[in-house]
Amino acid sequence: MNFVESLKSAIQSIKGNKMRAFLTMLGIIIGISSVITMSSIGKGGQESITGDLKEGGYGKFNITIDKTDENFRWKYLLNEDIVKKLQESNKFKAVSPKISSNFGIKIDGDSRRQMVIFNATTPDYEEIDKVKMLYGRNLLPFEYENSEKVITIDNITAKDLYGNSKAALGQKLEIFKGRFGNPQTYKIVGVYQNPLEQMIKVMGGRRVPRFGRMPLPTYEKLYDSSQTGYTTIILESKTPEDMALSMTEARALLETITNEAELYDINVENNGAASFDSILSTLNIFVTFVAGISLFVGGIGVMNIMLVSVVERTKEIGIRKAIGATDFDILSQFLMESIILTGIGGVLGIGFGVVLAIVIGYFINIEPLFSLFTILVSLIVSMGIGIIFGVTPAKKAAKLNPVDALRAE
Repeated sequence: MNFVESLKSAIQSIKGNKMRAFLTMLGIIIGISSVITMSSIGKGGQESITGDLKEGGYGKFNITIDKTDENFRWKYLLNEDIVKKLQESNKFKAVSPKISSNFGIKIDGDSRRQMVIFNATTPDYEEIDKVKMLYGRNLLPFEYENSEKVITIDNITAKDLYGNSKAALGQKLEIFKGRFGNPQTYKIVGVYQNPLEQMIKVMGGRRVPRFGRMPLPTYEKLYDSSQTGYTTIILESKTPEDMALSMTEARALLETITNEAELYDINVENNGAASFDSILSTLNIFVTFVAGISLFVGGIGVMNIMLVSVVERTKEIGIRKAIGATDFDILSQFLMESIILTGIGGVLGIGFGVVLAIVIGYFINIEPLFSLFTILVSLIVSMGIGIIFGVTPAKKAAKLNPVDALRAE
C-alpha cells in the first residue's frame, strides 16, 4: 500500500466515525487555542504596559553634575549655554534640561490636596520624552517663547479634578510649588496618558504618581531656577544604536566647553522599562507553558481513543492482513489517522484561539499581538503530538496476529 492509499484509507476511517474523530481532536483544539490565546494576550498586555516606557528610555542618556566631588563649584552647574552648545554641535537628535518638581493641587475644593510631579519642558524635551496625547495638544513654540502659563496634565489627575479627561481642556487650575507655596493659575491645554498607569495597576499598586508639564521659561520666570543652573541634562542620540558613540561625544564636548568633564556623570536613561519588560516576558513564557500542558493532556487523549479504535477494528485489521497488507501498511494507516486528526485539531485550535484572544482583548481593553512563529510552532507541535502519541496504537495494530484478529468479535 502506497502513501496515497494509506491517506485515503485514513480519511475514510475518520469519516466513518465522526464523533470519535471529534473527541480525538477536542483535546488538541483546547490545548492549541489555550496557547495561542494566552500567548497573544500576554504579549499584547506586555506591550500595552511597557510600550510607552520603552519608547521613553531607548537611545536616551543623562548628563549630571557630581556635587560630592571635592573639585565641585557652583559655577560648574549645567546651564543654558552648555545646552545651547550641545545642540549646536548637531551630534544629537535633541538636548534639553531635565527639571521636575513637586507641585500641589486642590481636589474637591480645599478638602483634599494632591502632589503632582511637574516637568519643566522645552520643545526638545517633548521630542525626547514623548507622551500619548489623549485630548487637546502639546505646548506650542510661542508658549515657550512668551513664558505662557499653560500646562498639560495626565489623565488620572484630569479625571480626579473634573470627572473625565476631556472635561479638563480649557480649565483654569491653581497649582503651588511644594505644599504651601503661592498659588499660580494655569490653563490646561492638553491631557496625556499617564506613562506609569498600566505598570502600577499590574503590580497591584493603588496610588499612581500624577504628572504635569509646563514650559521651562515659565518655570524659570516664576520660580527662579535659571539663577542656579541645572543639575541634569537629557540627550537623545540620533539613533538608539549610536548611543554609546553619542555618550563619548558628549563627554568630549563637555571637556571642550568646561575643561572639567570629570565632574560630570553620563548615564543611560533608566525608567525601569527593561527590567519590568524582562519580568513580564518571563511571566508570559510561564503562563504559555502552563497552557501548553493541556496539549500534553490532549495527546494522551489521542492515544487512548486510538487504542480504543484498534480494539474496535481488530477484525478489520485481520481481514486486511489476510489479503496481503503488511505490518508497515497497518502502521502507516493508523499513524496517518493520528496525524490528520491532530493536524485538523491544530488548525481549528489556532482559529478558535485567535477569535478567543480578540474577544477577551476587547473586554479587557488589550490588543492581542499574534506571532506567526508561535502559530507555526503550535501547528507543528500538534502534528508532532499525532506522531508521538499515535505510534503506540499504530504499533499495537501492526503487531496483531491475523488469525487471532479474524477470530475477534
